[in-house]
Amino acid sequence: MHKYHHGLHIDRHLHLTRFLSSKYNDLLVADVFRLLSLSMISIFLPIYLLGINYSITAVALMELSMFVLVIFAHYYVMKRIGTWGVKKSLVASYLLNVLFYLALYYGDVITEDFGRFFFISLITLLNVATTSLYWSAHHLYFINSTKAKNQGLKLGLLVGLPTFVGIVGPFLGSVLITEFSFKETFLVSGFFMAVASTVLFFSNDIKVKIRLDIGKILDLKHGRKNIVYAMQGISYAATGFIWPILLFFIGIKLISMGLLYLFSNTAYAIVSYLGGVKADKEGNMGIGKIGAAGEGISLIFRAFSSTVLLLTTFQTMGGLFGGLMQVALNTGFYKYSHKDIGNSIMNREMYMHFGRIFAVLAFLLALLFVSVQEALIFVLILAGILVFSLILFIKKGTVIVDRKRHFWEFFK
Repeated sequence: MHKYHHGLHIDRHLHLTRFLSSKYNDLLVADVFRLLSLSMISIFLPIYLLGINYSITAVALMELSMFVLVIFAHYYVMKRIGTWGVKKSLVASYLLNVLFYLALYYGDVITEDFGRFFFISLITLLNVATTSLYWSAHHLYFINSTKAKNQGLKLGLLVGLPTFVGIVGPFLGSVLITEFSFKETFLVSGFFMAVASTVLFFSNDIKVKIRLDIGKILDLKHGRKNIVYAMQGISYAATGFIWPILLFFIGIKLISMGLLYLFSNTAYAIVSYLGGVKADKEGNMGIGKIGAAGEGISLIFRAFSSTVLLLTTFQTMGGLFGGLMQVALNTGFYKYSHKDIGNSIMNREMYMHFGRIFAVLAFLLALLFVSVQEALIFVLILAGILVFSLILFIKKGTVIVDRKRHFWEFFK
């Protein structure tokens, strides 16, 4: 009996069998629900912690601890994922995410019984576990369910479609938080994450053999590539951690914040798909350079914006160019990783987290000398300059870039 027998009647009309029997499509559908779940609260989590009287230093230290611990957790997961199975690890990450939401929902109870330090440590460790499991398994699942020649298109869909569905996530989250509370939002997010986990239950598992080598993980022979990964990490930390907190400190309401992400996520989703197609056909060097330049400029301009119009304009600009940069660089990574999956993934994750760690350390250091808002602005400007400098590092020798192209050739 077909594993999707409950959908056979629909399949006669919509021809879904080929879609449902694909491991890649299973991952695509699961990622749609996962991103919808995460997008509802991820940008608001630091704000939630600030709202229950954790200091900005405590929140930053939580992020820093998570980024450091994730590197070691990734190594542990990659060493054992061949035994566990890729699909099982992916499902486990979803279920741990549900526990993470439950911990947030019962945060007041946990804090009352065990203390504030225990609560923030618990959500940090759960975040580390689910992050390391998800991304290790996700990369392996994606690489094993696609071919190198069309991974730009596949990655564009895998980023673009979930993002397009998750466009409404931040806005929906802001509405739920405003009209109800954070607790109800955690429950709704947990429900969508539970749905995501069920999608992969019926999918065939993927067995891999991973042999990690510290020398290959460090890969000091390809320093330019490592710098690109670190710059990506800085970009992620700036847009995913620093930027939402700055919006909060300059007095942007949660509803307005949700609307900002509605515009930028729309741009990101569309550009991710189109950029993936372009990378497959033309190579990803020109796309990566244009994306890095635009993303860097948008970060700098955001730091000096004060009106909702300017904030919307430059965040949407970041969605457009950030989508180009990420899909171009990630396409190159996936194509390159077929040669040595395990060490390539660890190499990327390690240097990307080095970039994230650098951004948070820069913020904590700035806090010693200036106000919180000034420290946030400083890190955004610094991140913008560093991301813009990627145009100097995206070259033929970068390894993750598969074709040398001049900057202006992209427009031909």
